[in-house]
Formats: sequence, structure tokens, C-alpha cells
Amino acid sequence: MASGNGQEIKQRITDFAYSNGFSKVGFADCQPFYSEAERLAQWFSEGRAGPLDYLSQEKMQDPKFVFPSGKSAIVVFLPYARPDALPGGANGGLKLSRYLWGPDYHRVVKSRLNGLLEYIQCLLPGVQGRACVDTAPLLERALAVRAGLGWQGRNTLLIAGKQGSWGFLGALLLDIEIQPDEPFMGDRCGKCTSCIDACPTKALEPFRLDCRLCLTTWNIERNAPPPGEVSRAIAESGWVAGCDICQEVCPWNRSPAWGDPELWGGPATLHSKTATELRLTPSQWKKRTAGTALSRVRHAHWMSVLDMASLLQNRANLGLEGSE
Repeated sequence: MASGNGQEIKQRITDFAYSNGFSKVGFADCQPFYSEAERLAQWFSEGRAGPLDYLSQEKMQDPKFVFPSGKSAIVVFLPYARPDALPGGANGGLKLSRYLWGPDYHRVVKSRLNGLLEYIQCLLPGVQGRACVDTAPLLERALAVRAGLGWQGRNTLLIAGKQGSWGFLGALLLDIEIQPDEPFMGDRCGKCTSCIDACPTKALEPFRLDCRLCLTTWNIERNAPPPGEVSRAIAESGWVAGCDICQEVCPWNRSPAWGDPELWGGPATLHSKTATELRLTPSQWKKRTAGTALSRVRHAHWMSVLDMASLLQNRANLGLEGSE
């Protein structure tokens, strides 16, 4: 076991995490989120999870469903904001969310978390853990608040103070107890409602998201045809993969922490293509999206989203808005 007291080891873990690109690091316990029970129950009972039928209140409330022997969690924030490019910047281009531009962030963040686990195991032989990056039934944002990284804004995203919300959250659950940090208390959204006002489908209410109306639900998470109001919003806004609107208007993102270039992608990635160039064959789609978070979207669904956007845009150009 490494020499030094618990606080010294905690500092060494923090320093190692910073050296691997994480811009915020916090420690929390793995106790159930009892305070979230009523809010989650209402959210599910109102059907706001929509087609995301893999979500489970029981599992989401307790980190031990993810890692039964978990006692502590190290929560990290990896920024991905890019200063020199905007979605849809190409002439005639459509919009792909910034988090899709580079390699699959699940692999990037999980690889770094596993590297952090290996480092901890060198300090404390025998420690076991599990790295989580938004695919496990874990309330990462609530865990991040518990670890002191920031607060959940009105858009429900984790806002890491002056670093903003352009960042991936990751959690490393450990089977040892580490002194937790002070949780972040309250929120700093004040009276601002920019995200709610800007949401094209009114999917946002203060600190609550209706997945049934969220563009990302239908152009990324699910391959089924979206509801009419979502189809129209995709066409009118140009967001065919993900949606960054609520983050673009957030005042806390005016000067965010700039992200790791590894997450941005190269000069020939999908975000730099025109709408015409985005019409790829199945083999081209598979090749172009390989190793990215967009590879989870089937080619047929991608083409249906493009067709829907084009159809509704043409109707709008002809003055046929609202025509069925």
C-alpha cells in the first residue's frame, strides 16, 4: 500500500486525474439517492421517459445496482467545447451535436477512467472498481453534484461553474471508502430561462426534461419515427443528430473550458459536410461513423431523418408549413 494518509492518497488520485485531461474531479459516497425518489417517481409516472424504456427508477436511484460492492465514487468532467467551429457551418450544412464530432467519447472517457483505476490499484493493491460513462443506470449528474463538481441547470445538464456544461461526465465506482467532498449546494441559474425559452419543442421545464419531445431522443436514441412536432423542429432547426440549443444559449457557456482536441475529430468529419454530402450509402455510412458515437444510429434511420428534414424544409419554402 502506498505510504501516506488518506488525504495524501486522495490528492495523488486527483493529480493523476488532472494529468489525464479531466478538468474537474470530485469524490462522493455510493449511498442511494433517496432525495431523488419522489422526483423520479413523478417523472416516470407522467411518462416523461417516453420511448427510453430501458430506464428504471429502482436501478437509477442506487449506485449499487451498477457496482454492488461500491462504497465511493470518483466523478470527473472532461470538456469537449471547440472554439473554432459551429454545427452547420458548411454552406447548406445540417447540424450534428458537438459531442459527435470526434471518436466515441464512451471509449475515450472509459479508457482514461480505467487508467485511473490502474493507478489507484498501484497505490492500493486489491482495490476493485467499475468505470461508467452514461451507459449504466447511474444518475451521473446527481452524483456529480454530490461530488461538488457543479449543479444541474434548468436544462437538466451538469453545469461545472465557469467551465460551463460542454463536458462529458464519468464515474469510477470503488469498493473502498474515500472521504467524500462537500456536495454542491443550490444552483446558480438564478432567474435565467434561456434554455427553456429556446427549446423548439418545449421539452424543457425548469430542471426537468420530457424525453418524448427531445430532438436527441428521436435522432440519436431511438430509430422510430418521431412525433410531428419533433419532425418539424428537426427540419426547421437543422439538428439531424443530437441538439445543442439549450447549451448554446446558456450564459455559463459564454467562455467555457475548451476541450481536448482528441474529442473534436479531423477536418473531414461529418459536421463539416453539406446536406448533400451527408447522403451516404450504407457502406459509406458505416465507414464514416466507425469508432464514433454516431455509429449507433442505423443508416436507414439516418436517411429517414435527412428525408424528413428535406421534405419539411421544401414545404416551408413553398409556404406549406403545417400541411400534412
